[in-house]
Amino acid sequence: MTAAFTTVDVQRRDFWTALCPQLSIDGDAPAVPAAVGEHDPLLVTLKREGYIRVPDALPESAVTPIRDAVSTLSGLGIPLPFAFVYDQLWLAFQGLSDFLTVVLGDGYRALPDFWVWHVNPDESAAGWGPHRDRVMPTLDADNSPHTLTVWLPFSDATPLNGCMYFLPAHLDDRFRQRRWDGADNTVVYNPQDIRAVPATAGSLMAWNQAILHWGGRGSRLGEAPRVSAALEFQRADRPAFNGPLLDPGRLPTFAERLGLIGKQVLQYRHMYPLDDDVAAIATSLMEQFMPQVAALPVGAAESSLGVAAAL
Repeated sequence: MTAAFTTVDVQRRDFWTALCPQLSIDGDAPAVPAAVGEHDPLLVTLKREGYIRVPDALPESAVTPIRDAVSTLSGLGIPLPFAFVYDQLWLAFQGLSDFLTVVLGDGYRALPDFWVWHVNPDESAAGWGPHRDRVMPTLDADNSPHTLTVWLPFSDATPLNGCMYFLPAHLDDRFRQRRWDGADNTVVYNPQDIRAVPATAGSLMAWNQAILHWGGRGSRLGEAPRVSAALEFQRADRPAFNGPLLDPGRLPTFAERLGLIGKQVLQYRHMYPLDDDVAAIATSLMEQFMPQVAALPVGAAESSLGVAAAL
């Protein structure tokens, strides 16, 4: 299969702005603070359940342009992480800074780990299968996270278009063992413990990276695709779980975004089919632009590739 774009195409700003003129690249729009509400109850839930869900965190004005852009890329066969070429994806996560500071502490960092999904409402489409984002220890004894996956739905996520499913932490014996690796780490011994967690467009969802979770399968009974994106974060006082770590308060430059997107396409290739042409484009982007990404000196990176997946 031939890619729907070339290495030359992806390096042209006008290629991207022509596809999604409602979005910007290297613009000056500010991040809009998310409506997360009281933090203390969320922290209690995060420690016990392993995840949180907050409806209506993002305004419709932020959600609709991103949903339309992802649908455009999907229709053209362009790998969806390229949606992160646009400012608005980064700004949506920047708006969560107050919440992330409470959970991860001052100076928290963004990991170079993100993805975008467009799950059609039919039986041939599904989110990523059961997994734990990281299998090395990423929690304090009270389940305060060292790392956090933040997942934003830009359309309603329902059981009929692949909403999120979790094995809540307090029902998972792995959290008592304090061990999340091994070949059986995705086994659920009591199916009644599984929890479907639908979310409306503009919700905030976040979870610790030890919790077992997955995206469901679509159904022809669904009304619309599930469009969503995830970005991972970590505490500043921990060695880097992947590199280079990013300053979450700074929008990466266009060139830096290209390098980071190339990295995503390659590092998550174990989660989806990747044709040779797209792999070659991603490799070229990494080789050209990854050295330009401003790394933060917080210690040696512990790679999670092969065992980690943002959802």
